[in-house]
Amino acid sequence: MERTLIKDIQAGKQVKIAGFVENLRNKSAMQFIVLRDISGKVQITVEKAKLPEIAKIIDGVTVESVLTVTGLAVKNDYVKLGGLEIIPDRVTVDSVAEVLPIDKESGLDLRLDYRWLDLRDPQKAKTFQVQTALERYMVDWLTDHGFIKIHTPKITAISSEGGSEVFELKNYFGSHAYLTQSPQLYKQMSMMAGFDRTFEIGECYRAESSFTSRHATEFTALDVEISHIENHHDVMDMEEALLTDVMNKLHAQFGDLIPAVTAKFPRLTLQEVYRILREEKHYEMPKAALGDIDPDGERLIGEYAKEKYHSDFVFITDYPHDARAFYTMDDRSFDLIYKGVEITSGAQREHRYEQLKQNVIAKGINPEHMKEYLDFFRYGAPTHGGFAIGLARLMARMLDLPTVKESCFVFRGPTRLKP
Repeated sequence: MERTLIKDIQAGKQVKIAGFVENLRNKSAMQFIVLRDISGKVQITVEKAKLPEIAKIIDGVTVESVLTVTGLAVKNDYVKLGGLEIIPDRVTVDSVAEVLPIDKESGLDLRLDYRWLDLRDPQKAKTFQVQTALERYMVDWLTDHGFIKIHTPKITAISSEGGSEVFELKNYFGSHAYLTQSPQLYKQMSMMAGFDRTFEIGECYRAESSFTSRHATEFTALDVEISHIENHHDVMDMEEALLTDVMNKLHAQFGDLIPAVTAKFPRLTLQEVYRILREEKHYEMPKAALGDIDPDGERLIGEYAKEKYHSDFVFITDYPHDARAFYTMDDRSFDLIYKGVEITSGAQREHRYEQLKQNVIAKGINPEHMKEYLDFFRYGAPTHGGFAIGLARLMARMLDLPTVKESCFVFRGPTRLKP
């Protein structure tokens, strides 16, 4: 008999279900089990006098054991779980669970040690159902708008950011190699290849010793690049259209769990942001953060965008050139803040070979170390730009989770390599 998902059970039908024991009540005359699968929960009712063999099997069952049950689905208005119960004619114990080392009151670090158990919470499974739909809607929109999906190398001889925050592979067949911080250099290469519009959803690696609610050493990002643009506003136009479409489709699928996007994304220059923070929010940016915006500033400007523009999103534009990566053109860069947290960095890229070479030198990087990258621009280079969205950050803000540790399937940070 083919398995039935709990959500598809119909009264009067013979069914075969399988899942985890969420709750077990073993009374003197009756046994009640709440069985949970990915789609829902159902009660299994055993009258011991009528089903002594099954009752004996259930006597050896523990909470979170895995059962396969066949039986008749019966309507019972007294049962809270959908007014249905299963009267079993066969119960198979697939696995008996030991006492769980965590519960709902356990701290985050302990829960992350036993992440596979932590994820049995249906609400946490919902996070990844939303993420599945999010990625599907992103891919649908991008392919409908002429984008080509690429898969770039994750092992490279050059650092995409030119800095020290890279994981080095010291013995790559006798050579030095790195895990890529982003597909930045290769998605630019795809523009030189004439692909015009490309995207990737893939892993990135950053050797940042950061212990914040927004950082991870391994994370998944959507990277997008487009050619033949006039400036960075073309890139922002495209990202706004993408996110508006995707968020509204998520709202249609998941209801109020994901708010609809009904307002345009405001665009504020960095200097305007400093003025607003100072005059409207009475917050002075720390000197160490000038040329950028610190987390408190992001939170406050997110509040301002919500209050004035009724938008959870706000673009901050025109960062000073020396505060951005070497591949950025002039001050044509931006970040996207969502619910008070930066989820995107983007820019128009420098496509002129000589200027790009000077940018590399100005950052203190030996241009010989970037020769393979610089060569991309020697044989014809279109104007181009793009952005990257960290999916764990986006998911954490979308679902109001306190940290990306909760929106990653398995989190990686400076002190976490397990499970």
